[in-house]
Order: sequence, then C-alpha cells, then structure tokens
Amino acid sequence: MEMGKVLRYYRVKNGMSQEEVSESIVSPSYLSRIENNKTTVEKETLVLLLQRVGIDYEEIQSDEGKIEKLLHQWEEPLLDNRKDECERIYKELQPMIHPITNTQLQAEYHIKKVRAAIILNTYDDLDHSLRFMNDFYDTLSSRNRFFYYKHLGNYYWITNNAEKAKKYFEKGLAEYSSIHLSELEQADLYFLYALSLYVGRKETVSFSYAQSALTVFQNNYKPRQCLKIHIHIGICFSNIGDVHFALSNFEKAKTLAEEIDDMDHLGVIYHNMATMHLRKREISLSITYLMKAMKYKNQTSLSYFKSLVLLLFVYSQEKKTGECLKELNAHLHFADKLPQDNNLTKEFWFFYYFLKADEKEWEEYVKKVFLPSLKKHRKIQEMERYSRFLGEYYEAKGGYKKAASYYKLALDCNQVVDY
Repeated sequence: MEMGKVLRYYRVKNGMSQEEVSESIVSPSYLSRIENNKTTVEKETLVLLLQRVGIDYEEIQSDEGKIEKLLHQWEEPLLDNRKDECERIYKELQPMIHPITNTQLQAEYHIKKVRAAIILNTYDDLDHSLRFMNDFYDTLSSRNRFFYYKHLGNYYWITNNAEKAKKYFEKGLAEYSSIHLSELEQADLYFLYALSLYVGRKETVSFSYAQSALTVFQNNYKPRQCLKIHIHIGICFSNIGDVHFALSNFEKAKTLAEEIDDMDHLGVIYHNMATMHLRKREISLSITYLMKAMKYKNQTSLSYFKSLVLLLFVYSQEKKTGECLKELNAHLHFADKLPQDNNLTKEFWFFYYFLKADEKEWEEYVKKVFLPSLKKHRKIQEMERYSRFLGEYYEAKGGYKKAASYYKLALDCNQVVDY
C-alpha cells in the first residue's frame, strides 16, 4: 500500500501541518518525501507517524487484505452472472474503497464494478469508474488488463456500440494467459466476441468462437452459459439456412432452460423454434410455439411484441382473420404504451391498419411511415418479408403493377428471411 499517500490524506483531513506530524519523529522535509513516496521508511517510524494522524497501521493492512480477498471472491459470481451474490460483495466492498486505498486495488475494483453494473443494471454511477480505469491504466497488471478489456467491451456491447466492443474483446484475447486466468474467463470472452462478430455479419467465425466457448462450459458444467450459446449457434445455422441444425441447438437450449428453470430464455427459445417450423411450412406447430413464447415473456416488453407481430404475420398469411383481430384487440392498450418510434410497434400498427382501416389509409401508412422506417433502420429482413406480403396481397387482388413493384423490392433485399 502507498503509505505516504495514506499519511498525507489523513494529515490534511485532520488539518495538521507537516511540522506538527513530524515533530520529534522525523524532519518536515523527510516527512514530505515520505508523503510523496520518494523514499522508503522503517515500519516503526511509519507506525508513529500514522498514530499521530489517528490511524492504526495494522488496521489499514488488514483492510487491504480484506479488499484483495473480496475482489477475488467477486470474480466467480461476476462470471456466472449471479445477481444476488454479486450485489452482496459489491455492498461489502463499496464502503472499503477510499481515495487512500492502494491504487491498483482501486483500479481492480472499478474494472469489476463495470461487470457488476451490467448484471445489476445500474449504470448511473459508472462515469467515475470509467475515468479512474483510464487514468490508471498504466498501473494494471496483465491479469487486470484482461478484465479491463473484457468488461469494458461488455459495457460497449450492452450500450449498442458493437464495433468498439469488438475491438476491446480482441485486445482482451491478446492479454489472456492460462497462468493467471481460468479457462472459463477465456470462454466467457470467446462468447462475447462471437456475439460481436455475428453483428458484423461474420457468422462462420462467430460460430467457431461460440463452439470453443461451448466446449469449455460443457466440460465445467455451466448450463446457463451453455443454453445461451446453443441459442446463438442455432441462430447462426438459421442464417445460413440449415434448419435441421438450428432446431437441434434450440432443442438443446430448451432442455437446459427447463432443467435450471430459466423461464426468461424459454420465451426466446420458443420464438426461434417457431421461426424454424415456419421455414418448414409447419404452420400449426409454429403458431403453438409462438403462443408458448408469449407465455414466457413479459407482456409489456418489446421481446413479447416481437413474437406477437410474427404471430399476426402468420395469421394474416394463412387468412386467419378472426384470430388476427382477436390478438390485435387484446393487445391494443399495450401497443399504445410502447415506444411509437420502434419498428416492432410499427409492425403491430401495420396489421391493425390492414384489418381495421380503409385501404387508402392503410396504403398511406405503409408508404409514408412503415416502409420508410424499416429502410431508415436498415431492417432488411423485415423489408423483404413485408414487401413479399404486399406483393402477394396485390397479386391476389389483381393489382399486378403494384404487386410487381413490391416483389422487386423483396428481391432487391436479397436476404435469407429470418422470421
């Protein structure tokens, strides 16, 4: 610990001069050198100086040991996203961290606090932590640099800066050493990196990193991490059109979610299974899984509405007008409360106007609001899906010119449909 820093902090806090503190122990000039960490000092002398400013040397040493122990204990719940344990240790550490705390311990605390903030969904007080980490980056050990890059990359990932997250993950991979870190930490970073690669449309490389992470988590029996990776791998297979292997991974994820009673992910899993059965034109099974997905999701969430609008799409495609109207009426008050600039909300209103408004009003909504919004937000797959829907609608009505323009728009999207 930087005892000179501690000594100066409490001397200033107590309103004492260097002459008062050093009297009959050392000279004021020597005390100045001690406070600025420009010389070594005997333990006996340091104990006397600290006593004069009202501090017990042994108690400070004991606090440092406690902080080191808690920071080490924090790693496992942070890795496993165990919210309650993560919060408990955070609350223990928080009052122990002071400006006088060893700089390296403070830096490690702030680095791990970033991951804790992600788990606990508390980002309000992160600014100080981010500044401290950057200011004292040069003091970090190789081990803490790994955590710095992994947790900061995780932060940028959560805050929708995928490209910056990817760069930090890559630097974290370069810092990894099996001497200082467990293979589980590497696997966790592999999976985070895989997610950032997927967003960058590098599905093959993303799959490779996800598979490497899965092997480690399986060997260490980490079912929660395994189920997330199976979902991701399933989506990768879905995007290359391999329905069989996509469904196989979604089934594995479902089994794990049921085993550990993870209801939150079951909704996501059932939604993805529904999309695969829709690809196979197994409409009845797809509808069943979409309804199950909605059962496990929060009714006021956008994730819930993602399943709902797909169900509305399927009902409309299958000419199940009664069922479609029933769902629209049942969810109208929820749709009013959702962000109206969100594309999922706009998809809901697309079907609402399609079935409830006159054709002129619906066409106005499609041309001036709906399709421009999908284009603006680069929702290519949705553009393909709804352009094809519109093409089929106008073709059935004999409006071949309009149908042709929408079919052309669908072809221009040139994407595999990912329901």
